[in-house]
Amino acid sequence: MASNEEKRRSPRINTKVPLRIVPSEGAAHNPQSAESLNLSERGLYFELPGGVQAGSRVDIAFVMPPEVTGGMPMKVRCTALVVRVDAKPDSGRVGVAAHIEHFETVVGEG
Repeated sequence: MASNEEKRRSPRINTKVPLRIVPSEGAAHNPQSAESLNLSERGLYFELPGGVQAGSRVDIAFVMPPEVTGGMPMKVRCTALVVRVDAKPDSGRVGVAAHIEHFETVVGEG
């Protein structure tokens, strides 16, 4: 079986980027603010107070940094599949690993 490192097709960059996260399932879910711990073109890892489960989808808005794009920073919105949720007992939060399934560049939003 391949390790997590072997499964990744794009390298992860340890960087903190502000995120706005909305669970995709159900319109009643409120947006949460978070910060990435690492990200790549295809996935990201961040912490939340809870409220997500592996197998669920989240909508995420953030600015993809130049370290990932290879050029200019880019505002994006994406839909990501939560592939892993890690309990963080020391902080009372959970670590969330998410695979980006679809993303689009956001133009014209302040």
